[in-house]
Amino acid sequence: MLVEIEYLAVEGETCERCGDTRGAARQAVADARVLLGSRGLEVELVERPLDAARLADSNRVLVNGLPAEEWLGGSSAQSDCPSCADLIGAPACCREVEVGGVRTEAIPREVVFDAIMAAAGLAPAGMPGEACCGARVPHVTLVTGPGCG
Repeated sequence: MLVEIEYLAVEGETCERCGDTRGAARQAVADARVLLGSRGLEVELVERPLDAARLADSNRVLVNGLPAEEWLGGSSAQSDCPSCADLIGAPACCREVEVGGVRTEAIPREVVFDAIMAAAGLAPAGMPGEACCGARVPHVTLVTGPGCG
């Protein structure tokens, strides 16, 4: 099982959104390693820093080559990211995801963990939280910035 985190990096710094996603993905991988290791499955984590030219790909977690949200029937969009803008010195938009009707700027641990479980065949694809994570606390993000589509 391969989990890849792609995030904006400028002189060793990353945006708040990507930083939160990295932390959540690291925790999800650690939790998945415990569960899947007992079943003989390994989970590899690769962190891939991106420069500003690849900003549209930042804040993305791939599980076996597919974005985590796609494993769960979700989608991604672009939204204004003031933190990225501070890093690159210009207005910036980066990825956010919607899974199970909840839109978040940072990808939560539950989304990454559920995607790993779906990829391992231990949870139904397209069904966030149905088989592996129990009750969820919804994360809600309000996006007010213009121009990101």
